[in-house]
Amino acid sequence: MWSPFTIFYLSILSTICYGENPGVNIVLGEQELNKGAEYLADKLISNDKEYQLPDVSGSENIASVEIKYEFTQMRLVKFDHGNLLSKWVPETGMHVSMENGSATIECNWKIDTWLIQDSGRGIVTISGLTYSIIMGIRRIDPGVPSISLLDCQSSIQNFDIQLFGRLSYIYDTLKYLLQDVARSAVNWQFCSRMRTQSKKWDKSLSNLQLNVPLNPLVDLDLSIVGNPDISDSYGTLGFKGLFRTHNEARSKAAFSPAPLKISKQDDNMVNIGVSQSSLASIASAYYSAEFLTFQVSHMVGSKALKTSELAKYMPEISQHFPKPVPVKIYIYATRTPVVFLHSKNMTVQFGLSLQAYANAKHENIFSVNIVASVQLNMSMSEARGAQGTNLTASMNLNRLQIEGSPPKENKVVVTEKAVQQLFRGLIIPSINEDLSRGIFISSSFLKNAAVYPEEGFATLAADYREVFTFIYQQVISQGNSDMCF
Repeated sequence: MWSPFTIFYLSILSTICYGENPGVNIVLGEQELNKGAEYLADKLISNDKEYQLPDVSGSENIASVEIKYEFTQMRLVKFDHGNLLSKWVPETGMHVSMENGSATIECNWKIDTWLIQDSGRGIVTISGLTYSIIMGIRRIDPGVPSISLLDCQSSIQNFDIQLFGRLSYIYDTLKYLLQDVARSAVNWQFCSRMRTQSKKWDKSLSNLQLNVPLNPLVDLDLSIVGNPDISDSYGTLGFKGLFRTHNEARSKAAFSPAPLKISKQDDNMVNIGVSQSSLASIASAYYSAEFLTFQVSHMVGSKALKTSELAKYMPEISQHFPKPVPVKIYIYATRTPVVFLHSKNMTVQFGLSLQAYANAKHENIFSVNIVASVQLNMSMSEARGAQGTNLTASMNLNRLQIEGSPPKENKVVVTEKAVQQLFRGLIIPSINEDLSRGIFISSSFLKNAAVYPEEGFATLAADYREVFTFIYQQVISQGNSDMCF
């Protein structure tokens, strides 16, 4: 049974087809980039737990006296990223900076000189923390994203050390000298950790499985097409995403998406552009997998179809079956559906075989090939009582024509008008009844989503917070992220 499930797939799934242009573009403006950086910073460093930092040790010559120092068991117990600012770097990646950040670090310390040996507990307080990083973004084979740290700088305006020990009063004279040592160590440590962390993230990205099985017969190729298109205002990532059956996995389908020019719908949303050619890809895959077949009686629920019901549209049937008997109506796709995206709606053209049988498919009533075109109007809303999105739609029959001559063994003469009435009176209302109740999509990624059909493509807008939650869970959290000093 393919309706309304096929309609859902044809309308919503982010698909991409083979060709020079990507079939799907994800577009992020500077506002979404800023919000994403803030979200990830909050996720990566939480004040409800401590972060272990590497030990710092060395020596310093002060007044001709060599002082060996150690800071061990360093723990970041409080952090505030201050003011975050993110922007795109054209043809490169992104620039993220922080101003007026602050941190509190607890540690154990030890100082060793020819005269003094002492140890104890210490508290390091940092304020006026500033850092600036530039991350490069590109595509690498086999079509996965790659990131690298291109530049990292940091500085600390105010740095205070409190040392608690048996002779702590002596260190007041050394504190300012030790602050310079610790400041240099912390500055170096931040960028060193960033380099290590970016490599972990890049490894997580390189291991992404971008060939996604949707069911036992159909796969979705979500590999990236070309390097990201980055300007001063937007970053756009294009995906291939070809839908195909398993036996077509190594073939190249002849779908060539046109360039996508996405209009921003909402500053609080991440915008995803889906090409018309992309939707044609899924239609072809599901047709090849023989999913585009259904029984009309399944669509009308518990209602048992009988010949008397069909006689409302084809009166001649009552002559052959004076006493009503059970009837089954089947619809088979005879070729790949053709999808057209227009402003505010979508149309789909089907080639179908319509067959009706009496007495549990033992007696043929009629069989006819038709070409039908339907119009779909779609909307999305947040589902109630569950995490996900509810897709609702309505369908109208634009036109229907009989294709070829009906078989001679038909019991009744099938006219184009009768088939149109059957669709409008029985089949389309049954589909719309299901579509009006909505199709639940269990996905936090699509929370607060909305779809905007346009000429040749559709724009799907999704809540940026849910998108970055997805990125964090799939990539960053798997990279053992500790965005600490």
